[in-house]
Amino acid sequence: MNPKWIKSIGVSCIFLAACVASAAEPKPNILWITGEDMSAKWLGCYGNQQIQTPNFDKFAHEGFLYTRCFAHAPVCAPARSGWIMGIHPVSTGTIYMRSLHETPASLTWYPDALRANGYFTANNHKTDYNTSNRREPGFGGGENRGTCGHFTNTWDSYEMDCWKHPNRKPDQPFFQVVNSAGCHESHLHKDKNTKEDVDPATMKLAAYHPDIPEMRLDYARYSAGVMDADKALGRILAKLKDDGLAEDTIVVYTSDNGGVIGRSKRFLYDSGTHTAFMVRIPEKFRHLWPAEKPGARIDRLISFIDMPKTWLAITRSAIPPEMQGNVFLGPKQDPPREQVFMARERMDEVPDMQRALRDDRYLYIRNYEPFRPNGQFLEYLWQAPSMKAWEAYHKAGKTDAMTGAFFRPKPAEELFDCESDPDNVKNLADDPAQAQRMALMREGLKKQQTMHHDCGFLPEGILVDRARQHKTTIYELIRNPKLYDQQGYMKAAELANFAKPADLPKLIEMLGSSDVGYRYWAVIGCIQIGKQSATPEVCSIMEKLIKTDVKDEQTLDVRVTASLYLCQIVHQKDKALRSFAEVITTASQGSAAKGRAWANLFLLGADAKDVAGMLKSVKLREKDQQTLSLFQSRF
Repeated sequence: MNPKWIKSIGVSCIFLAACVASAAEPKPNILWITGEDMSAKWLGCYGNQQIQTPNFDKFAHEGFLYTRCFAHAPVCAPARSGWIMGIHPVSTGTIYMRSLHETPASLTWYPDALRANGYFTANNHKTDYNTSNRREPGFGGGENRGTCGHFTNTWDSYEMDCWKHPNRKPDQPFFQVVNSAGCHESHLHKDKNTKEDVDPATMKLAAYHPDIPEMRLDYARYSAGVMDADKALGRILAKLKDDGLAEDTIVVYTSDNGGVIGRSKRFLYDSGTHTAFMVRIPEKFRHLWPAEKPGARIDRLISFIDMPKTWLAITRSAIPPEMQGNVFLGPKQDPPREQVFMARERMDEVPDMQRALRDDRYLYIRNYEPFRPNGQFLEYLWQAPSMKAWEAYHKAGKTDAMTGAFFRPKPAEELFDCESDPDNVKNLADDPAQAQRMALMREGLKKQQTMHHDCGFLPEGILVDRARQHKTTIYELIRNPKLYDQQGYMKAAELANFAKPADLPKLIEMLGSSDVGYRYWAVIGCIQIGKQSATPEVCSIMEKLIKTDVKDEQTLDVRVTASLYLCQIVHQKDKALRSFAEVITTASQGSAAKGRAWANLFLLGADAKDVAGMLKSVKLREKDQQTLSLFQSRF
């Protein structure tokens, strides 16, 4: 019998058994309210004394507030891909922002399991699942569609108030997602959001932000936006109550990531990952309460990846075996987790591989491209007035060690005591007193990366090209040791990030590998060592790497990284810049390696201005022409 048919029959039997077992008990309705770009610290119920959030505070009093909820990725699309599939985005290849990489069609999404269990499901409106599966061509929009792509065979409706939908059967339980009650970072891009009732002078700035007028004003703008989100929450809850459903509906609130002033969203610090999570559970479902009575604060550590399994568990729906995470509510909950695993990769056009572990007190971050500062130029982020002013303040030499660190290269490892240092500015990684903790965190991270089949040990462009060549998905490729030597790549990355001149023989051997993955990490190792690695042999190899066939997609990530190295050591700089130009003008549209080439040029800054002249004489695609104009305006 066909294995796919066997799996299909097995899953159907599980769903049928779950439905029969639960028929005698009422199923709770669930209203999941998801805000955008809101760190927990921006709400009054989480201790913010500068802001008025009465609806959030009241909701927390009526429900249960979780003090330690963390996003598995600090930006919307990768976070939502983990939500919809219940699988960590590094485990599916959807960790890259707005990537649309294909995942196996056989994976069950959590709305599938809910619908199989008799639920009427709706999502209003944001989708952003970061995969091409089920996604109609085009961006989305239109009647009854998601705002970030329309996904077929996933929801019964994309409308609000699904309990009123004509297709919902009488007494049919519902699961409604409402993407509201948040304050997206675009709020900072509009001058009209300046509110007189929020005084910039009263704002308490994070330790890593300089005290400049633009920063204070953006804090005030964002505070006003959060208070608007509070009003939105109040309206949603009032509507549920007015429709007589409050006593039959579990209401959940969380944000899709932290935010939103610079160094929060997109970054693995608490400011980017620590989000609000509150749940209000009616008396009739008190067997699901996580504490004796409402109003309790729950210190249990939870990850976003735990949520899909938990929704399926409390609705008594079948949980697909491939789903990851822990159930944290109800009689069948898993033991509390000790750590949350988090990841960041390419954000829009900017690559940067970072991984993190967060326990109940400490945050450990591993930077795999430490030569890239956190403050790499990212066009969308830089639309905030505070980002432009912060960068200008730094370039003028006015920042100090703390407020200027964002624009400097990173250490390979960071460790923060989040109780004594909530802004994560005092790196304890080299503190001898933390040596044992560091060893445990390193091993813990390796265990998580191995367990999740972390896709990040090949650059995105190589990963996509290799999956295409073998006619498979990234999800399947990274689970095949013959196609993805994860353990070998992890060791190569370790060598590269902590390389010393004595490691050059090993790096040279890797530079000659037939596997582009090893060549990539060898180049990273040479960047780590710097000019001391620039022996005649290394330089000769690098000169060859920047001349690979530009039509061979699998070599381009290595090529543009080798070009960066040669520019940094000022060896054959003109040839390296021409290599960048050739990749930009020739690589396929949407190529991740082309994005890496542009990011490397922005990283080089004025040292790469000669490439602009090379590109001006070539007819560029519209997107590349826009990027070139942006590059010229900055340098």
